[in-house]
Amino acid sequence: MKSAIQHFPPAYFALVMSTGIISLAAHQLHLDGLAEGLFYLNVVAFPLLLALLLARLLLFFPDFRRELTDHATGANFLTVVAAAALLGNQFLLLRHNQTLAAALWLLAVVAWLGLLYGFVLGVSLSPVKPPLAQGLNGSWLLLAVSTEALAVLGAGLAEHLSGPAEVALFGALSLHLLGSAFYLVLITLLVYRLTFQKLEGEDVGAAYWISVGASAITVLAGATLAEKLAPALPQLVPFVKAYAVLFWALSTWWLPLVAGLRLWNHLRTKPAFAFSPAYWSMVFPLGMYTAATGRLAEALPLPALQAVPRYFFWLAAAAWLLTAVATLWHLATVARAPQPASVGHH
Repeated sequence: MKSAIQHFPPAYFALVMSTGIISLAAHQLHLDGLAEGLFYLNVVAFPLLLALLLARLLLFFPDFRRELTDHATGANFLTVVAAAALLGNQFLLLRHNQTLAAALWLLAVVAWLGLLYGFVLGVSLSPVKPPLAQGLNGSWLLLAVSTEALAVLGAGLAEHLSGPAEVALFGALSLHLLGSAFYLVLITLLVYRLTFQKLEGEDVGAAYWISVGASAITVLAGATLAEKLAPALPQLVPFVKAYAVLFWALSTWWLPLVAGLRLWNHLRTKPAFAFSPAYWSMVFPLGMYTAATGRLAEALPLPALQAVPRYFFWLAAAAWLLTAVATLWHLATVARAPQPASVGHH
């Protein structure tokens, strides 16, 4: 158990992210039973994973800090921010519980401040730095995902706060634009890495699917803000809608590219299947693209666009189911293993 805590991978929070967004996509499509079931799963999973992460922070702080300030692994900790914000959205939209949604938003903000600045300062001040091809990967886009997740929940909560709604919406819009700036800077570096650096092994692994998830959650934030800004700051609505369409186009363009890269990698290396929590990073973008497209169709409005989530949802749900089965199988295998220290290798 001690080893499991010491080596607990923060990437497991992508399970909560994936479950949360597919629950919200199901809610959009009026699949209420499925949305509710996934909500209850997250209500159990998030506190459990958070307890494991906090135990790792308190009991193994030097190891925690070393991984957080590592170029290759540090950004993965930002999954906790997006997970908290998405669970907050579930409480807000499925339960209309503004109190718990606001509490989760505050938790997400505190985690975002500590983890994002800890990571960026850590890699910036590191005396030894890897070359770009080794240090940069798709997980860096979690800087954008976590920031946009705060914007989505912040926009949803704005009308329920005691202060002026336009001030809260301005804050959410600022986070939205900051997250999109993170995306544009990082995606430029990642495209350079893909096209000018030799690809090896897992260079095009599950983390690169975050390129879809990061652009799609930017669409979701923009579409949510476009609806909420209309009464308070109407002059910004046309810009926010057009900006959301830009990122929807980016998400749509990325989907076949990352699928092709992943297929190329699989056919070239023919790897034996070995479960990794990073596989949840492939589920989250599919669910986010579904939910974001549905929300954009409502915000524009463009009803014809609703055809995408109606069919794409089932692909995302199938990916979720397969990954959930693989996760349970992996955990059962680890539980039966005589050497629990092997958890640290996943």
